[in-house]
Amino acid sequence: MNLINPHQPANMNAIIIEDENLTARRLEGLLQKYDPTINVMSILPSVQEAVAWLDAHPEPDLVFMDIHLEDDLAFKIFEQVRLAAPVIFTTAYDEYMIQAFKVNSVDYLLKPINYDELVQALEKYQSLKKRYAQPNLDALLQFIG
Repeated sequence: MNLINPHQPANMNAIIIEDENLTARRLEGLLQKYDPTINVMSILPSVQEAVAWLDAHPEPDLVFMDIHLEDDLAFKIFEQVRLAAPVIFTTAYDEYMIQAFKVNSVDYLLKPINYDELVQALEKYQSLKKRYAQPNLDALLQFIG
């Protein structure tokens, strides 16, 4: 449990898929404001770079994803890699909302990102994570044994 924010476990790994560097850095700053222990593993500006990164690294706990990237729509990522991590979409376009909820979406935030809405999205992610978490195998074995 994180002492800074008791609703957020320490050391959450996240990636940001966003082609606007200033927007990506602002989102990273908002995440650090929410919880300084969040580790932004990478900021990726394109579908191609996101696919390559996801193929080469362990899956993050959470993905922040813009929809319009420098080389295509972010939905192309899901066509090229198996991504099971939950996604919070961060975009200026509201017309992709239904499509977003068909691919791992926890929330859909319109730009510019509002800090309070980001906090609500992160708390929703945490609530869902707790609700659907698989039981700890060691605890289960102790209970059975």
